[in-house]
Amino acid sequence: MLIVSEVVARCALLRKESRGAHARIDYPNLDPTFGVVNSSSTLAGEEVRVTQTPLPAMPEELRALCAAEPVASVKS
Repeated sequence: MLIVSEVVARCALLRKESRGAHARIDYPNLDPTFGVVNSSSTLAGEEVRVTQTPLPAMPEELRALCAAEPVASVKS
């Protein structure tokens, strides 16, 4: 659990912005540069290493679903 906690803390420190449930008082605003990367970690011996990799492009059909209007529920 200590390793997982360190990974979470290191990734949070690397992301210098507030987004969703991840909020920082020292970086209160959304930064679009962080919206296009994933933070990933590896364990090298006892050292936790965190890197950022580009997010893959969202498939067009998923993008269309995200942009679609919600369907109204049908009442009986």
